[in-house]
Amino acid sequence: MNITPIFPLPIGRVYNFITPKERLHLLKHIKSIPHFPNGAIEGDGSSTFDNPPNLLDRNIKDRLQLAVDEFTDMYGNIPTKIVNIWSNIQNAGSRLKEHVHPDSIISGALYINVDQSCKLYVHNPNPYIEFSTKSKDTPYNYDNVSIDVENGELILFPSWLRHGNLSVINEMDERIVVSFNSCPK
Repeated sequence: MNITPIFPLPIGRVYNFITPKERLHLLKHIKSIPHFPNGAIEGDGSSTFDNPPNLLDRNIKDRLQLAVDEFTDMYGNIPTKIVNIWSNIQNAGSRLKEHVHPDSIISGALYINVDQSCKLYVHNPNPYIEFSTKSKDTPYNYDNVSIDVENGELILFPSWLRHGNLSVINEMDERIVVSFNSCPK
């Protein structure tokens, strides 16, 4: 039988988006700035979301915007501009709640300090997936999918895509991610 996959979901990935030297510089910088509790993180974690500092230099910001432009064009959306950038630090035992990024078109995560236990969890946007009576997991009936991430990697996704997973406990200290949103230009 032929299967026609419809409604594919794009996730953009750029491995080694930043150099090891840039990553270490960002790691040091992020650890030096104040982070505060944030409702998206449960447990020992903090964020600069409510008071975002100037995290990235112009070169990295420009490269991020180029990646967003490429992703937006491939996705078929109107052009967007990065409007806010923040960092999250999670320690062992914390959890990232399931959430979306309202009032944005494309969102992204740049992984600064992660280990092999770290993943990005994204959830099936099909609201009727629970009505599936599955005999096995396939790409057509997953409730959620985990994506292995690595230091220096950039991941882009539609802002409406629910991500995070309260049932997954972060295993490492200083899991650091720079996140951002983009809106129409």
